[in-house]
Amino acid sequence: MLYHSVIIIAYALTAVVIAVQTPIYVEGIDPVVGYWAGGVFFLICALVHDFIMRHVERARFQRDLIKMRSDLDMAETGLDRFDNILGRLAGKDGNMDSFASEMQILRKLLKQLSTDQAPEKEEDEEEEIILSADEELVEAPEEPPEPQRNSNGPDEEILPQDAAILEIVRSGLQENKVDLYLQPIVRLPQRRTLFYEAFSRIRGPQGEVITPGQYLAVAENAGLIGTIDNLLLIRCVQLIRRVRQRNADIGFFVNVSARTLNDTAFFRQFVEFLDQNKDLSESLILEFAQDDVENASEAVQKGLSTLAKMGFSFSVDHVQRLDFDFGELGKRHFRYLKVAAAELLPGRPGLPMDIHPDDLREALLRENIELIASMVEDEDTVIGLLDVEVGFGQGYLFGVPRPPQSVN
Repeated sequence: MLYHSVIIIAYALTAVVIAVQTPIYVEGIDPVVGYWAGGVFFLICALVHDFIMRHVERARFQRDLIKMRSDLDMAETGLDRFDNILGRLAGKDGNMDSFASEMQILRKLLKQLSTDQAPEKEEDEEEEIILSADEELVEAPEEPPEPQRNSNGPDEEILPQDAAILEIVRSGLQENKVDLYLQPIVRLPQRRTLFYEAFSRIRGPQGEVITPGQYLAVAENAGLIGTIDNLLLIRCVQLIRRVRQRNADIGFFVNVSARTLNDTAFFRQFVEFLDQNKDLSESLILEFAQDDVENASEAVQKGLSTLAKMGFSFSVDHVQRLDFDFGELGKRHFRYLKVAAAELLPGRPGLPMDIHPDDLREALLRENIELIASMVEDEDTVIGLLDVEVGFGQGYLFGVPRPPQSVN
């Protein structure tokens, strides 16, 4: 404003000078003409000044408009990127309620870790998702022998050799070093991967990988196994969302302990979490040990029924007997039965069952139950499984557990 005032004063004074001095320096000019000349000069200067300032303001406005458009484009790009990130986390259908539920569970798990209390002192602690021990124990031959482990209960003091593993577990949880690993389950004889089983691994400070066969007992005694395995479930659900955008036919097995469903407080949250992810029911198979299925309490049975109504299917592993009521199993939405390959080969004693071994596959198929041979480690085993018409196989022969980014 001061700038414009100075300019106006300058050409106003000039106009006054012209009006006063024109009659003096130009002979025969009437003083009134001098005043008109000064006024015309002032008017012309005012018009020129107004024109210039309007041009300057228009140029400034255009620059501001261009900058605003640039900022708006950057903001839209940022929002698109943020929406893309949330979309990948929330899933193909943008299930933000599910994403919020995951964050709520993660906060509770981190709170559980920070309180560092034993399982029996937690009133509403989430129960663990128990990993398949068959494959894990084979994978970790370096695991210390069982007599050296703390096997008498959570109140027993952790042995010195387990202290290092416990420290790795704690550090892994605090530094987000609990990784998801996948092992393929293939259709026989084509060996096409149709499923994966999810496992957890913890990275140590030197980059070493600690398997459940090594940390499971120690983490359970320290009350950390629920935190580890529930993080695994959440990551598996997030992985399924991403995979379904490219291939909706791939399924994922996650082992679940019956103790999870027996915990009333956690079961409500567990059901709510799966209910918000029921669009993934065709891709997520919940797996239970045979003992847990047969000894399930009424509460567990109601829990399984609730999950079945949501559309989730189940699998039985750690099978020690095949004298199931397959009809009842099928009604309860169990669609898969995992048996060690060695128990299915022809000429072997096999597991106890109420029917002839040759009729097993047909009896299962009548109830829409598929038989999966686990722990397949050599080609001779595959040939034997084909002789008894086993439809699926899992084991080191088809692939070891690997991180998702290295799985095709």
